[in-house]
Amino acid sequence: MLTLIKPVVEFEGINLKSTYDAYINELENEERYPYPMDLDHEDFVSFVALLNDYSKGQNLPDFLVPNTTFWLIQDNEIVACSHLRHTLNKQLTEAGGHIGFGVRPSYRGKGLGKVLLEQTLQQAKLNDINAVHIHCYASNLASVGLIKSVGANLIASRALSQEKQTLLKFIYHQAL
Repeated sequence: MLTLIKPVVEFEGINLKSTYDAYINELENEERYPYPMDLDHEDFVSFVALLNDYSKGQNLPDFLVPNTTFWLIQDNEIVACSHLRHTLNKQLTEAGGHIGFGVRPSYRGKGLGKVLLEQTLQQAKLNDINAVHIHCYASNLASVGLIKSVGANLIASRALSQEKQTLLKFIYHQAL
């Protein structure tokens, strides 16, 4: 069974630090998505508290907007992670969007990305986000296909000179 949760230290009696550590270790040198995967999580209790503060718009650094992290749990393992920004500033409208997501390497190719994105879109709807911006690099064919598969429409592409990548900007319109 798959369950989307906000970060907690324990889920169904299981401490999630070890599964989170395993997820991070599995990523090795990959660029981590979404960005909260890069935060220091050594003090796991404080890390979870920080993520929950961000969800409430508390203790945010100036460069962040209120945002909620979600973990997709299967058999007491964190198998995927998503990130929902509640609002967008100018910079995030250009590059970043509302949703970032990633699937643990050993769980890729099993349809979990689509489940994660669909459930995160449901959370966006609950937060009254009706035009959801989802951005990815054109070279990430798995993400491009996934974003299209949920019904998002490509609205723009932009060359990013620093990253030497092309950014694709999609919008998913929530059914009212």
